[in-house]
Amino acid sequence: MKLAAIATAMVVLFAPPAARALCIYNGQDNVKTTVAQEFKDSRWVVRAKVLSARDHFSDTEDSWTLYHLEVRHAYKGRPPKRLRFFTTRDSGGFYMDRAWVRLPAGHDIGGEYLLFLNPWPQRHDLPVQAKGAVFVNYSCGVSGAWAQTSLSDRRLLSALEQGR
Repeated sequence: MKLAAIATAMVVLFAPPAARALCIYNGQDNVKTTVAQEFKDSRWVVRAKVLSARDHFSDTEDSWTLYHLEVRHAYKGRPPKRLRFFTTRDSGGFYMDRAWVRLPAGHDIGGEYLLFLNPWPQRHDLPVQAKGAVFVNYSCGVSGAWAQTSLSDRRLLSALEQGR
């Protein structure tokens, strides 16, 4: 039993990043989306800083991570200043981690991200920790580390924010 738990934890800890995950967007597999598309489809678009992260790893239930975020700038909508971001630890998850560092030290605490967000719907199959939390619109889309957001995408976000 312990060996199975260790093996499961190793798979979860060293799973490939979300960019290589199986992803569905509007019913299509692995679609390349644009900032404008995801801006339209998201309730909130923010630049946010990771304040903390808490993991739940299990070989009998879903594994997940709950991040606490501070909104640094809202490009769309009026989100709360602090958000709870819930993601499953599977091929559809979106992680704010440094992939080369083992968890929990690998969580990118202090890192800033561009996030296209929606609130989690009320679902009976999600853990109670997901209640009131948000998720990225498309885990294989344009959400990502702020430092990797191109200057042209930053300009486009500003234009979309202004309604242009």
